[in-house]
Amino acid sequence: MDEILIDGRTRLFGIVGDPVTQVQTPQLMNALFQRQRINAVLLPFHVCATTFDRTLNGLMQMENLDGLVITVPHKVRARSLVAGLSATAQRVGAINVMRRQGDGRWYGDMFDGAGLIAGLKKQGFIIADRHVKQLGAGGSGAAVAFALLEEGAATLAISDPCHASAQALVARINHYYPHRPARLCSDSAAIAGIDLLINCSPVGMKPDDGLPAPFTDFAPALQVVDIIMHPDETPLLRLARGFGCRTTNGKPMIEGQLQAFAAFFGIDIGETA
Repeated sequence: MDEILIDGRTRLFGIVGDPVTQVQTPQLMNALFQRQRINAVLLPFHVCATTFDRTLNGLMQMENLDGLVITVPHKVRARSLVAGLSATAQRVGAINVMRRQGDGRWYGDMFDGAGLIAGLKKQGFIIADRHVKQLGAGGSGAAVAFALLEEGAATLAISDPCHASAQALVARINHYYPHRPARLCSDSAAIAGIDLLINCSPVGMKPDDGLPAPFTDFAPALQVVDIIMHPDETPLLRLARGFGCRTTNGKPMIEGQLQAFAAFFGIDIGETA
């Protein structure tokens, strides 16, 4: 396959995070652009929280920048920078994509939750009627929590070191799902009666992080998901695999979002992409 050369007509996309060394969106999206012969490129932008608003407002003025993917820790903050939001983004309170509209204003959406569900189902994970424990109540965690209940999870227990964040997420979920409520769980390691454990926190991303909760052992029937994409095997996944659990990292989540990203950005990727 011939390479597509960048020229003056190349459309720009980016992924914004802190850090960005772990992201896989550039590899996946740029391979898609090349496969479909689309003159576009997606670049990683390392933007710190202290300069996020100033940097994003500058990027949003670039006329050939058509869209951004937003990753940790900016998904909640980015919500306030766009003029319009999808219904999902409004419920979740965060975005992970934003695009320039025809009138120049920016619009945001959130696909983390739906992407994870699509990726897990493709790998044979079962969500419907399962009892779920989730660690992390940030932007991705909020999106995943809503998607789990939409997929039919029987119960959802949420733990986060920031009690206020977890409490706010539970209240928001229960507003939309009063007949299948989520609950706070102060004991992050409590997994009695749990069928599916999902880590939506960033703990495990750094080499010296350790486990996101003081787990000691798992039942082999427990399904364990860590949405971190790098390293491939976090301490949580290593522990779970040692007990024979079905496990996966965050790669299915981003792979499950590619079609949604392309549609959101107005890119025709064909039926086989």
